[in-house]
Amino acid sequence: MPVKKRRIKLEDIARKLNISIATVSRALDKNPRVKISTREKVFKMAQSMGYMPNQIAKSLSSGKTNIIGVIIPRYDEPFFIEVCRGIDDYAREHNYKILISSSRNSFEFERDNLIAFERGLVDGIILSPTHETEMFAHIRSVIKKGIPVVLFDNIREEVQGADHVLIDDDKASFNGVEFLIKKGKKNIAFIGGIIEKKVFQDRYKGYLDAMKKYNIPIREELILHCESLDREFEDAEIQNFFKNIPIKPDAVFTCTDNYGLLSMKTLLKSGYKIPEEVSVIGFGDLGLGEVYVPSMTCIAQPTYAMGQKAAELLIEQFNEQNETHLKKVIKLNTELVLRDST
Repeated sequence: MPVKKRRIKLEDIARKLNISIATVSRALDKNPRVKISTREKVFKMAQSMGYMPNQIAKSLSSGKTNIIGVIIPRYDEPFFIEVCRGIDDYAREHNYKILISSSRNSFEFERDNLIAFERGLVDGIILSPTHETEMFAHIRSVIKKGIPVVLFDNIREEVQGADHVLIDDDKASFNGVEFLIKKGKKNIAFIGGIIEKKVFQDRYKGYLDAMKKYNIPIREELILHCESLDREFEDAEIQNFFKNIPIKPDAVFTCTDNYGLLSMKTLLKSGYKIPEEVSVIGFGDLGLGEVYVPSMTCIAQPTYAMGQKAAELLIEQFNEQNETHLKKVIKLNTELVLRDST
């Protein structure tokens, strides 16, 4: 049975070279107090023995880990994958790595992940709050301890000391629905996500505001707030919605790409012609809408740029000299990308 190899420590190198542990540590840190010849011997011995520096020990002495903690509600959402890609690319350009954790759409898990990061694993935190997050005391507690924080996407209330990166969901939704109205659509269905989530509340508000501005009746039977957080059940909710809808819609405005694609699939199977009989707009523009047949018109949000900006703001906080951080709120622009579904 193979014997588990023990991790090589500084004292093992010191014993081999018959020098002090302090000298080995200084040599590996390229301290000029150690002669170049001794440093070379230490580096050569460390390499031959397979020594790996203990990052936690180094961070305790330097106060830095060069790691950014990222907390997202779910791993399987294209939006969060793309945001994390933006964070990671910007962080690596500035010699930081990221550590990603999922709250699984649970406030309890979000708080637990934040506490774990707070204990010295990371230099700062980028977080997208869950739809369950109604109180922000856990985030304020981290900020009070001097840990930089940036919030993005689903921000229910402003948190002093934390930078915010988001889009104007209300305005983006309004513009999409207004486009449909100007095309002569009147029976516009709305499909959004769980109503407790701030971004879905804002997108619903944009829909309502556009309908009211143009004096179009708002019919409850044309509105669906999906309750599921699982794609399989989202599909079933949307199928059931269109199966039982009493009014034939001439347009569908949806709050995510996934809702838009699921709506198109159901409508096509039900015999609707897109866009001749019904137009469909998705929200996100994360790739699939472009390759679907027919291709889907989308409100494109700058998801990758959102990640880059979040990382940029966090690293700026690392380099600040002021003890009190003045919160920045960044709102990124969206764009309506027209395709075959409208």
